[in-house]
Amino acid sequence: MYRILIVEDERSITHTLKKRLEKYGYECHTIEDFKRVLDVFQETEPHLVIMDINLPYFDGYYWSRKIRQISTCPIMILSARMSELDQVYGIENGADDFITKPFVMDVVLAKINGQIRRTYGEYAKNTERRIVQLGNTTLNLDTVRLSTPKQEEVLTVKELQLCTMFFEDFPNVVTRQRLLSVIWDEEGFVEENTLTVNIKRLRKKLENVQSSLELKTIRGIGYQLTVKDE
Repeated sequence: MYRILIVEDERSITHTLKKRLEKYGYECHTIEDFKRVLDVFQETEPHLVIMDINLPYFDGYYWSRKIRQISTCPIMILSARMSELDQVYGIENGADDFITKPFVMDVVLAKINGQIRRTYGEYAKNTERRIVQLGNTTLNLDTVRLSTPKQEEVLTVKELQLCTMFFEDFPNVVTRQRLLSVIWDEEGFVEENTLTVNIKRLRKKLENVQSSLELKTIRGIGYQLTVKDE
């Protein structure tokens, strides 16, 4: 299920978007504290962001720049002001598309579906597609999917980064320190529990696709991706 983060301070608009998008199978997250937009983005790891411009504390351009520093997920600007200059400024600050208020919900859905298809789905770049396979399991770095002949799962940004490291280092042990330093390469301190939670989610997705791979904990060191014994 694809996740969408709605960054909008008008509750009626937030409610309308959330209700309609959830009806069409999207998982939606909203902002309660507009000082924590980037924190919520990192916590929820959405596949797409709907970003209003006029927000409390900092505007949507500011948060788009912040998100663009750590993610390439699509950002759709939502605003009543959408002149050519506004659109140029939006693109320069990381926007991928624009929704003008008042909006038609069917148009919003079409734009979102298009961004999802182009970024993760059947319209994603297929030239020199980066695909890695181990056992019965395929990791597609372009469509952000973990799959087997039986099932597939869409990965979050952090899950993709973790999975890529494990596939590339197979069958070696990857230390916790290396995972933390490479994946969370930022100035702030990151609790190791954050890594543990993401490892747990990745294990669950390997289980969901009935993968022949197993992510083992090497006590005191880190983790090792192995192929299960038949």
